[in-house]
Amino acid sequence: MTVNRLSLIVAALVVAVAAGIAASMFVGQGRSALSGRVPIGGDFALTDHTGARVGEASFRGRLMLVYFGYTWCPDVCPTELQVIGAALDLIGEDASEVAALFITVDPERDTWQVLADYVPHFHERLIALTGTPRDIAAAASAYRVYYAKADAGDGAYLVDHTSLVYLMDRDGAYLRHFTGAATAEEIAAAVREAL
Repeated sequence: MTVNRLSLIVAALVVAVAAGIAASMFVGQGRSALSGRVPIGGDFALTDHTGARVGEASFRGRLMLVYFGYTWCPDVCPTELQVIGAALDLIGEDASEVAALFITVDPERDTWQVLADYVPHFHERLIALTGTPRDIAAAASAYRVYYAKADAGDGAYLVDHTSLVYLMDRDGAYLRHFTGAATAEEIAAAVREAL
């Protein structure tokens, strides 16, 4: 076998392997790339503020507004929950078609009993969710949410976290998200458009 022919065979093998790797990366990233779906969201197993065990499938058939935060949050979380509550009021009767979820990033302090006392201050339709640290980590990972304890001194702590409101469709697929600058009117309008 000549050197030129051997070089051509090696080059062909390299190209074939590279093409195989590229194809597997494209398929692995995603099916979401092929379907147009953003890989945010997914199944979770958590406990709601009534003590019932729920999963993402428990809310199928309704749109979801999903927010990660915690009850000890000094400002951002209460503000976002007020905006979500106001958006639900603006949506009116159709708000029954929306599951507004508040998922804690502080499961050590936010038991379902604590959440049961907390969420009625913001809206009667708000559903608060907690779980084990592993449960919360899995849910946060599915939604690409960052969170980490931050020392506040004297043994106290705060939790740094992503502060976005996610709008998910009736099948749990990502539609869009809202930053802290979004108004209740903007969220309500987006929900109405998706209903």
